[in-house]
Amino acid sequence: MANTYGDGEYYGNRRRAVLEAIAGEIADAREVLDAGCGNGTYLAKFVAAPGNRRVTGIDLSIEMLLSARRRVGVKCRLLCADVSRIPFKPESFDFIFASHVLQFAADLDAVVVEIARCLRPGGVLIATGQRDHSVRQMLSAIAGPDRWREYREVIFRRAPRRDADAGPDDRYQRAFARSGLRVEERAAPFTVEWADIEEFIRVRWMPVIPEDEREQAGAMLAEVAEAAKAGASGSLTQHEPLILGWRDS
Repeated sequence: MANTYGDGEYYGNRRRAVLEAIAGEIADAREVLDAGCGNGTYLAKFVAAPGNRRVTGIDLSIEMLLSARRRVGVKCRLLCADVSRIPFKPESFDFIFASHVLQFAADLDAVVVEIARCLRPGGVLIATGQRDHSVRQMLSAIAGPDRWREYREVIFRRAPRRDADAGPDDRYQRAFARSGLRVEERAAPFTVEWADIEEFIRVRWMPVIPEDEREQAGAMLAEVAEAAKAGASGSLTQHEPLILGWRDS
């Protein structure tokens, strides 16, 4: 089982769905920026896609950039930079991608304005990261309302850095529109098996559970896994929400 955030079957299925949903925009892109590129999982796909393009990745984490460099080699530019202060001239890119980055912005409007500054006329900003509640809805259905409240309080307790993701579901759309971008919404559907869902919970949520509660959380997860495997809830279709912001010519 993978133990790195962003790896594993759950994340792989989600990435494939996102890439399929935006394949047309990738094909047309010539100057690509992955804002908050992490360990380079999307960078590698942008580099490998058919066509000629220059790909750039920025991230605040040197460790992530080193991982990205190992993944993509010398096939793209990598810079240590903050998405709130992108070190490029206006209109430098025609395709900017931000996967699970904007929900951590202290000032969402300012960050979107900064990213939009770097878009060429006709270019597009594509962001992922809005909440999809389908995993929790499935767990609630399996566990029942009373037991689910216990699971939710232990397994899905929010770490402080995730509080920025607690706003209304349309806050990205509003920030895009205020920056002058024309907004489009898409959904990238993908199907995962229970083992992938369990992996996702362990990788994403277990590290933010207080250490003295992890044993209890693990027991709860094992309990709901048994219930899922015994029932008809072995797989689930999720939708990764995508927000596209076009800078009109």
